[in-house]
Amino acid sequence: MTDVTELAATVTWLKDRELIKAVPQRYARNVDKRDWKAVRACFSDDCYVKGTIAENPIDEYLPGLAAGVEAYVATMHFMGNQYIDLEPGADKGFVETYAVAYHLEEPGNGIDDLFMGVRYCDDVRRDGDDWIICRRQVFLQWNRGPLPRPTPS
Repeated sequence: MTDVTELAATVTWLKDRELIKAVPQRYARNVDKRDWKAVRACFSDDCYVKGTIAENPIDEYLPGLAAGVEAYVATMHFMGNQYIDLEPGADKGFVETYAVAYHLEEPGNGIDDLFMGVRYCDDVRRDGDDWIICRRQVFLQWNRGPLPRPTPS
């Protein structure tokens, strides 16, 4: 490889890593904004999600997620450490993101707020000039407060 070719490949790889890192962050931001169209845009049409209380294809999963989130006065995701596995020049990769999700109840209603530590494990793939999640598994690391009940399939 020439120096110019190697430099171009490295720059492309670094750019792809940044784009991949942004997908879970964009997802969390839009969940907290309750912008479900923008949340949906983070996922491929064939994405399958195994979440903390349900697992389904993305278009079956999101209505339950939206209902669960909107049951709270507010939510806030704090995105932490990320690990990215991406081979140079690849169109598929993996990103694991640690997060703390705060779910706030109406003050004085007698129900505890819910705080959760989770890991989002996302298989991602190139989608034009960007990246999208094509498979997600969410691992609950810890929680404080009542977890929602699983929704029937």
